[in-house]
Amino acid sequence: MRETRCRLDRAGFNGVQIVVSGGLTPARIAELAAVGADVFGVGSYIAHAEPMDMTMDLKEVSGVPVAKRGRLPGILANDRLVRIQ
Repeated sequence: MRETRCRLDRAGFNGVQIVVSGGLTPARIAELAAVGADVFGVGSYIAHAEPMDMTMDLKEVSGVPVAKRGRLPGILANDRLVRIQ
């Protein structure tokens, strides 16, 4: 979090907010807010159903493979998915 905020600020993007989500609890939100997070996605924490966490990452934009740090870029084959046009 600190590294991301530092890099954004140094590049002149002081107004960009940092969004975090996934497995958040009130205690974790307090920790992340203290080090620079601005917005929190807390869906699974407040849901009444059994939580089923997953990630939804961008993999391609306008035909160009992309990925956030720590993810593989580009579309990956998954036999369990059916493409919907």
